[in-house]
Amino acid sequence: MLFNSPEFLFCYLPIVLAGFAVAGRFGRLPVVCWLAFMSLVFYGYWRPAFLFLLVGSIIVNFTCSRLIWKFQARPAIQKACLVAGVSLNLGALFYYKYLFALLHFLDGVGVLHHSFGNVILPLGISFFTFTQIAYLIDLAQGAAEPQSFISYVLFVTFFPHLIAGPILHHGEIMPQFAKGRDFSLKWNDVALGLSWFILGLCKKVLIADRIARFADSTFAQPAGLPLLSAWLGVLNYAVQLYFDFSGYSDMALGLARMFSIELPFNFNSPYKSPSVIEFWQRWHMTLSRYLTVYLYNPMSLSISRRRLIKGKPTSRKATRTLAGFSSMVALPTIATMFLAGIWHGAGLQFIIFGVLHGVYLTINHAWRIFRREGTVVAKIIEWRPVSVLLTFFAVCIAAVFFRAASTHDALRLLAGMFGANGLGLPAPVIAKLGTALPGLLHVPFLAAPMLLLSGKASLVLALFPVVWFLPNTQEILGQAKGEHSDITGFTKIALWRPNLAWATSLGMVMIAVLWYMTDTSSFLYFQF
Repeated sequence: MLFNSPEFLFCYLPIVLAGFAVAGRFGRLPVVCWLAFMSLVFYGYWRPAFLFLLVGSIIVNFTCSRLIWKFQARPAIQKACLVAGVSLNLGALFYYKYLFALLHFLDGVGVLHHSFGNVILPLGISFFTFTQIAYLIDLAQGAAEPQSFISYVLFVTFFPHLIAGPILHHGEIMPQFAKGRDFSLKWNDVALGLSWFILGLCKKVLIADRIARFADSTFAQPAGLPLLSAWLGVLNYAVQLYFDFSGYSDMALGLARMFSIELPFNFNSPYKSPSVIEFWQRWHMTLSRYLTVYLYNPMSLSISRRRLIKGKPTSRKATRTLAGFSSMVALPTIATMFLAGIWHGAGLQFIIFGVLHGVYLTINHAWRIFRREGTVVAKIIEWRPVSVLLTFFAVCIAAVFFRAASTHDALRLLAGMFGANGLGLPAPVIAKLGTALPGLLHVPFLAAPMLLLSGKASLVLALFPVVWFLPNTQEILGQAKGEHSDITGFTKIALWRPNLAWATSLGMVMIAVLWYMTDTSSFLYFQF
């Protein structure tokens, strides 16, 4: 079931809210049971057969968690239970996401000579698998508490985050369902959550889905595209991905808030980032946290221990040497992002996507450590408009591999982006302008202005001021936390208030959403 479907909007969500209001009168257990049951209904609506996979995964992981807790005094057995639990999770993930892709690759290169079928990827398998792995690790390290079975089911399946995140930490969600809490519907939270949800739905239906067609056509036929056409397609995809993922994140947080549950932020205006390091602090924030805590930090700690055993320094000063930087910064960074690329999907293009970002992050760290402050070059690169554009350019290059159907398609599109097929104009523009000014279409310095006459070009370019300069949803709603906040000066007039003006405006937005919601489209991160 999708958040942007009539079934969800007019049937599922009202039933869940009504049931929550009734169950809340009887205390915590009925509320937890109701939300857990309805979350399973939500997941099973798309393909009921995959409900068995989700329930089986929950039973296996819950059993492992009990064994891990039971054998606290016997570290060897506890570790064996942890290894078994993590292995079973990764085994299921490998089967559904990577096995058949690997078999097809081996068949294609002649290692195997057999025709293999395909397997349908269960929605959200990466998210609920990673959530449970983290819980098992934290439980083994004494950083988590055991849960009752029904509480554990709700922790894993709570429907706002189940399909595409955010990746929850048990310490964030379970205390909010603790005993003694008032589980009645709080109308201030319902109003805020509904506003949050409608704004996210607007991003998805009125923006992301409207510009998706041109991006899809660009990546469907990447060969031979001239520079302007290739870049216009990639920019369309960059904006589509931004508003699609931002929209989902807003909807997830808004839905949870209707039940007075606060989920962690997962998206915070990443295209405003002046560095790739900050980009990953703003983009898929819970994934970045997960990669840091469960991959980067253990690798970095292991490398430091090995250096200490060999008598090598591990201080900050040591990272200023080439050998120290390579082993303590570059190696764990690139290895972590390599695994992040694999997490995003099977295929060489996803590995390249991850490694590219690993290289970006390594260069970013190297710049911070080795640059000479005060030089002309440093001042130019660190001037915010330049650094933001440079970061966005790097992100767009990596996004080509993220979106392309194969590495070959990505390279063909990149060739067009760097001028291998000439400057050119998109076919629709040529069709409109070619009859009137056929000769001028091929004049390089006139081609770019003419491109702006294209409706698709003007639409996507008009969205960049929104992305770069306006406050984001959580800032507008007064929920922004942390150092990245752009609510200053005149933008304070945009702050949300539970009044008639806002209600009327959001009602009009919702009418527009329903008008354009003719075809229910999935979210881009559902495939992961």
